[in-house]
Amino acid sequence: MKIIKITAMWCPSCLIVNDLITDLVNETNFELISYDYDLDQDIISKYNIDTILPVLIKIDENGNEIKRIKGEHSKKEILEFIEG
Repeated sequence: MKIIKITAMWCPSCLIVNDLITDLVNETNFELISYDYDLDQDIISKYNIDTILPVLIKIDENGNEIKRIKGEHSKKEILEFIEG
């Protein structure tokens, strides 16, 4: 399973979620692909990302979106998103 994480340097919620995601990557088995909102405009357009950040997108082995969450979430909520 793969999770796409879209964050920005100017986003306080993104900084919090980055730490939580780092912990979860070490604790669980998923591939994390990170993009920057300001630098990766092709990905931002492809996944139709607005300005509510961070965005986590769960994708299948073919690269199709399964589901997404936006905004700041607790570690428990992120884990439920990843495992659900």
